[in-house]
Amino acid sequence: MKTKYLLLSMVAILTGCSSKEEKEPFNVSIVSPTGAPAIAFYNYSTNDNFQTNSDPSNIIPMMVNETVDVAVLPTNAGIQAINGKKVNYKIAATITFGNIFVAATGNDANGIMEASDYIVSFQKGAVPDKIFHYVYEDTLDSGLHYVSNAQEAAKCLKTGKNLTDDGKAVDYVVLAEPALTNVLSSTPGRSLYANLQELYLVKSANLQIFQASVFVNNKLSRSTVDSFLADLEKDINNGLEKPELIEEGLNKNSAAEALFGIKPEIAKTVTANSNGMGLGFAKAKENKEAIDLFLSLFGIGATNEEIYY
Repeated sequence: MKTKYLLLSMVAILTGCSSKEEKEPFNVSIVSPTGAPAIAFYNYSTNDNFQTNSDPSNIIPMMVNETVDVAVLPTNAGIQAINGKKVNYKIAATITFGNIFVAATGNDANGIMEASDYIVSFQKGAVPDKIFHYVYEDTLDSGLHYVSNAQEAAKCLKTGKNLTDDGKAVDYVVLAEPALTNVLSSTPGRSLYANLQELYLVKSANLQIFQASVFVNNKLSRSTVDSFLADLEKDINNGLEKPELIEEGLNKNSAAEALFGIKPEIAKTVTANSNGMGLGFAKAKENKEAIDLFLSLFGIGATNEEIYY
């Protein structure tokens, strides 16, 4: 597994009523899973104190040992680390709000996903599976088949077969962005069937999926955390308004695809296409109800106010 490290030196500018004043520079070490959450840090692509990891479970030991100031994790994993391992962090904000979809291979004659169809999903018991079951409950379980990861699911959508199950014909595939766009843009006959974020919103009475969140070390000063979060929120909003900024930021690093897990041009395309990666920014403390609902999918009880920044 390849991990790249980068040094973040951020100088924030405060604008007063009559003059501009430079804030004292600060350094913040950050780790994020590759994929959608990492794209929020497109402006950090050449900063030495930013690193990514292709396996989010590897981030937990970093929190236990307090080797990073800021850790980005699936919200459920971060909360479990706080509750179970007593890591010295608090949840500050959520930056991705779901990027899970169902795609059709075109093999199903009636075009309606049913329990009699062959449906492929991945990461059994993890976020994609939990969201799928929240939306559809157990009504489709008899047609559900799991592969080991998103890459294998993408192969099933592309080929229309599950090569890990004797090459059986596949009707529907649960898949995340940006893998979905990669397949749809290169494989005729494949199509988007369902946006699970939209279906989740309907069922939850308009509560979003609080999928990946920012956890901050308690040793950081409030001014440092507030400045960091303000800069991150600004970057995300700017990237959503002008997706070309994301591509430009990533391209400042010649090894951007290895660091972020996404090609810069794909990151731009998926963001421009109705924010397919679900990027955004919401302060965690203001969204306890939505976070508690998301955590309930994993059997985690209501959160305590003390874990919020």
